[in-house]
Amino acid sequence: MKLVEINKDNWLRTVLLTTNEDGKATVVEKFVASNALSIVQSIYETGWIVRGIEVDDKIIGFTMYGLDEDTKNYWICRLMIDHTCQGKGYGRVAIQLILDEMKQLDGCETIYLSTEPDNEVAIKLYESFGFQKTGNINEGEAEFVLKL
Repeated sequence: MKLVEINKDNWLRTVLLTTNEDGKATVVEKFVASNALSIVQSIYETGWIVRGIEVDDKIIGFTMYGLDEDTKNYWICRLMIDHTCQGKGYGRVAIQLILDEMKQLDGCETIYLSTEPDNEVAIKLYESFGFQKTGNINEGEAEFVLKL
């Protein structure tokens, strides 16, 4: 498994991935913004890095991370695994790959992320990496922090 750049060969496959159980990608999904929205956001806001999550030459997920220009904090802004590939441990491996890349970013000593408060699977996964609740709520999502 590896993180790959979004490019002309894989952007459409990445955009069509979804966490929706019906397999239909939407702009706002149950727990995450769409990959299309995230890719556009990364173009118009500085500091964001977008990557496809690839297994055996197949894009199965997406992430967006980097330095938030507003807060000046490093964030894992998006992470999703396609609904057909969930429950196979890919999310855990993806988080480790993301953290490994983020540790190489200049000045990255603390990483934030947020998730819907009822996304128990994600919360358990994030906490297993050492992320801790900050007590803050951002746009309805519970905020977590990891000090490297």
